[in-house]
Amino acid sequence: MIAIISPAKNMRASALPGLVPDRPGRLAQTKRLAGILKELSPWQLESLMKINPELALGAFDAFQAFDPAKPGFPALLSYDGLQYKNLQAEDFSPADFSFADEHLRIVSAFYGLLRPSDGIQPYRLELQCRLKVDGKNLYAFWGDALYRELFAAGNPVVNLASAEYAKVIRSHLTPADPFITVNFLVRKRQKLTCLPTFAKMARGRMARMIVKERLTKPQQLRSFHWDGFSFAENLSDDFTYTFVREA
Repeated sequence: MIAIISPAKNMRASALPGLVPDRPGRLAQTKRLAGILKELSPWQLESLMKINPELALGAFDAFQAFDPAKPGFPALLSYDGLQYKNLQAEDFSPADFSFADEHLRIVSAFYGLLRPSDGIQPYRLELQCRLKVDGKNLYAFWGDALYRELFAAGNPVVNLASAEYAKVIRSHLTPADPFITVNFLVRKRQKLTCLPTFAKMARGRMARMIVKERLTKPQQLRSFHWDGFSFAENLSDDFTYTFVREA
């Protein structure tokens, strides 16, 4: 199986001794996006991305500094958010990264599908950004390319990504595609709801479990237990795995 996760808005430059970054597989598309974004001023990025001036200036500097010839830093170590803090890839061994490269993908608006060891540089770009490429939004820019890449080997795909990033895959699914979405719900006032903070942390912990325990089949995920979350069989089926945290 292959599990997909979302990137994080915040990034950092981090490396592990002995881990040499690989080249991302879709640098041609990345260079195309970088060329467009480099032409935008900080205030244009601020308006386009709906961010504050400080973040816009940071995004501007990152795009100006982008150089596809640079090796960058391993993708799994480059994002800094709740999901990645709970994934804790900093303590992965070379064998862990080798397994992760086979079974984990990060869906990126800027790079496409990333393996954990792929070398990337700082950027700020979300799939929902209103950037136009030849009159198309970013979902149309990537089209079905990421979907086809993900399902090329016919493996089941476990969706640990947010709705924004899963959409670039989900919109091309056929009924025959083994695509399993994992939900993390919290019981609050007798109702089940998805709380983003808990969901991000749990996705990170499940991604870590996949790597550390060398899981290769979706069914193995049902044993996941963390911070009160456990598998809810009555709320699950072949294409949806639901985990519930009781109050």
